[in-house]
Amino acid sequence: MTVLIVGGGIGGLAAAAALRRAGINARVFERARNIREVGAGVTIWSNAIVALQSLGLGKQVRSLGSEMLRINVLSAEGMPMSSIDVEGIARACGAPSLALHRADLQRMLLDALDTDQVHTAKECAGVTQDRNGVTLRFADGTEAEGEIAIGADGVRSVVRSSLFGSQTLRSARYYCYRGMAETPRVTKHEVLSVLLPGIQLGVFPEVRPDEAYWFLCRNKPSDTAWADAEYDHTAFLRSVSGDLPAELGAMILGTDPERILVDEVLDRPPDKHWGQGRVSLVGDAAHPMAPTFGQGACMAIEDAVVLAESLRRANDPGSGLREYENRRHPRTATTTRLSWHYGNIFQWEQRVPVMFRTLFAASPVGPWNLRRILRKALRFHLPDLA
Repeated sequence: MTVLIVGGGIGGLAAAAALRRAGINARVFERARNIREVGAGVTIWSNAIVALQSLGLGKQVRSLGSEMLRINVLSAEGMPMSSIDVEGIARACGAPSLALHRADLQRMLLDALDTDQVHTAKECAGVTQDRNGVTLRFADGTEAEGEIAIGADGVRSVVRSSLFGSQTLRSARYYCYRGMAETPRVTKHEVLSVLLPGIQLGVFPEVRPDEAYWFLCRNKPSDTAWADAEYDHTAFLRSVSGDLPAELGAMILGTDPERILVDEVLDRPPDKHWGQGRVSLVGDAAHPMAPTFGQGACMAIEDAVVLAESLRRANDPGSGLREYENRRHPRTATTTRLSWHYGNIFQWEQRVPVMFRTLFAASPVGPWNLRRILRKALRFHLPDLA
């Protein structure tokens, strides 16, 4: 059996690695001419580390990035408001939580595959299927045939559109800026979080030696200028840096503007329609979610392991894919809803709700609630594919 995977990002490469581990042949087709360094940082929480361990990649991923031991929530002046013990949660889950560069994770997954498994410069134009197999059609006029097709081609998935037609994404009405910068003078393993009216900042030190990953979410401006390709996002970052703790504001100002990524936050309300027949989806193609808890890549890695295990024990491709979808939908739906809900809370900007949020964060109840959410999200048992 050959599985054709559309997309060479984290979800697609993880799926190929998981299938290979399960003894199933997989081929990856990536639209870019080469798989190069793109993106910024990514958080790989305990649940995804457990999944990578089942692929035999636990030692490799632990050598990347920096372990997250604690999340410290700061006021605009840089004063501690509350703290969350990530190390304790990780210990209970049986694996650490890491912050690393997305490109380093992608390279690790790529190195787990044979070179002839990955085909670049292959932009998928559509997928068709019959009772005997599937066919991928590419923009260059070529085709590939196999028994199963998996769409790992992101939030605007061509494979998903081939199955269900054009579908509308839901806008969270805020942007996410992401960048890499020189690590500020903060404790190496402590994640910093700052909540301002309509703005959320997170900083992850030592994603690479002397480099920190940061993200900043801001609500869409009330006018329509944000939609203009010429909108000056760097001017906004310069203006907001003065409202942040001095060390963190300087970090943002010191980031090369060419290395700052800007994306509108989009998701899709959870639904069970991930596949038909011999075709299914993983990662953002199946369940795009807000970045609130850093679970997008983690869910894709979990998908990969459950997909491989479901196909390995299935009597036929269709039943294996439906089993995978049924097993994954409840968990990804819960994570999508939580990410959407708390993402909106973190973006509150009206005076009274912000006051309530600040009091909640500074009270013992706020950290307790986030610990409760993280414990539930990160405790997930996956099959061992060895």
